[in-house]
Amino acid sequence: MSLNMMDLLKKQLGGMVANQIGKKLGMDSSAAESGIGALLPTILGGLLKQASTPEGASKLDQTLQSKDYDGGMLDNLGDLFGSNRADDVSKMGGGLVEMLFGNKVGGILEIVSKLTGMGSGKGGSLLAMLLPVIMSFLGKQKRTMGLDAGGMANLLMSQKDHIAKAMPAGMSSMLGLGDLGITDRPAAQSTRSSAPAASSESGGGLMKLLAIPVIALLGWLGYSAFTRGKADPAKEIKEAISENVDSLDIPKVEVPSIDLPDATAVTGQLKDVFGGYEKAFKGITDEATAKAAIPELTSLNDKLGGVSSLMDKLPAGVKETVTGQIGALLDPIKAMIEKVLAIPGVGPLLQPIVDTMLEKVKAITG
Repeated sequence: MSLNMMDLLKKQLGGMVANQIGKKLGMDSSAAESGIGALLPTILGGLLKQASTPEGASKLDQTLQSKDYDGGMLDNLGDLFGSNRADDVSKMGGGLVEMLFGNKVGGILEIVSKLTGMGSGKGGSLLAMLLPVIMSFLGKQKRTMGLDAGGMANLLMSQKDHIAKAMPAGMSSMLGLGDLGITDRPAAQSTRSSAPAASSESGGGLMKLLAIPVIALLGWLGYSAFTRGKADPAKEIKEAISENVDSLDIPKVEVPSIDLPDATAVTGQLKDVFGGYEKAFKGITDEATAKAAIPELTSLNDKLGGVSSLMDKLPAGVKETVTGQIGALLDPIKAMIEKVLAIPGVGPLLQPIVDTMLEKVKAITG
């Protein structure tokens, strides 16, 4: 029987382990399992993409040679995630997330959030927890099978069908897996699609109620027109139907109002986001703390993107009022960023995240 990484990893990360992960992240086990189910094929797809080139395969092989990924992490995952060691795993994962996904992290977490209802912050933390476990699994396979870079690339390629079947809708395009034969599945039909069917069923019931009096009315009018020699019975039928329908007690459909954001609400969100950036960058003093800050910074970038969507709904004059305040919020953070990126080893880790942040700011300010 051929190896099915998806099944093996699901078994190892399900049940009690998922419950421990959920407790660590402040969510129930079912939510954790849902997030794990979405992120497992995403991570394996990202690893497959990296291993698809000689350079990427070599880099992955070098990473797997580390003692951190010799498979020992898999010995007792329940105890691992139920202890403070889980924080160490998350820190390891922060660097791996950046190495594997770069500036695609925000888009990945957005897809996972839409699929599971999990916030991007928790999704980023879960991603950072899972990546070291999967790398440890691959490291164990590497040592057990004696695989080099090419052998690991072939092993990952053998999982293509399993990955494709489990891949969340939209994720293949996000990861650029089309050239490897993994294309996007159609998105699951929204529960809102059932509304037309319900309306149709309800409308069908109403039509049945209308049918009896209308048929009787038509019969009477036809007979009356015939006996009185009416030249235009169709006109009389139309007028009579209109009068009778108006007398029916048909429930009115309430159209929900659309709440547009105001300048105060948007400005408040901007202050919260930039306050989060300031706190995150202040806590970065070396490479380790930079890796630990990646999930939070990624989450803040997602929130900044959400503010950009709100800005598009503001009237032009109000939008200008809000954008005029961004400079005062951003300038002190820019100074902090320059210092942080100058720390040895930090620049390569955080530069993509900073670039994404500045792109989102540019989108807001226009």
